[in-house]
Amino acid sequence: MQPKVLLRIAAAACGFIALGHTFGGMLGAVSHGPEEDALLKTLAAYTFDIAGSTRSHWDFYRGEGWYLALTKVTFTIVLWLLSNAVAESPALVRRLTAVCTLFFAVGAGLCFRYFFIAPLACSVIATLACGAAWIRLAPLRLQLPPKFQHRLNGR
Repeated sequence: MQPKVLLRIAAAACGFIALGHTFGGMLGAVSHGPEEDALLKTLAAYTFDIAGSTRSHWDFYRGEGWYLALTKVTFTIVLWLLSNAVAESPALVRRLTAVCTLFFAVGAGLCFRYFFIAPLACSVIATLACGAAWIRLAPLRLQLPPKFQHRLNGR
């Protein structure tokens, strides 16, 4: 499969996480009962001073949720842009794809440990697609023994 297609697969997987997290977690979150409601109220009620600002654990919880949504949307766009740059800058795209592969691989580990199957599956797909694109973008280096070098040089 071509690197452009692989990077678009990774972008789609990342976009699916972004949509699910934003609409399912941030905008469409529903209560799971009175125990959860009490916990969230406690998170919001406990405030503390940090770096000159008064914040609560609820502020951090919501802020990090929105920050993750923004990060996933940004990665989706970056992966799509990288897919469009494969032909003109394969070396640069390959280096950036390595960073994306590492990001999604670590993210898959975090999803396995702390979250659930949907973000885990999408992170694994993005990891595999970016990793495959990285491999496919490797320059072809044919190393021949010296006695066969003349065949490459036309002699």
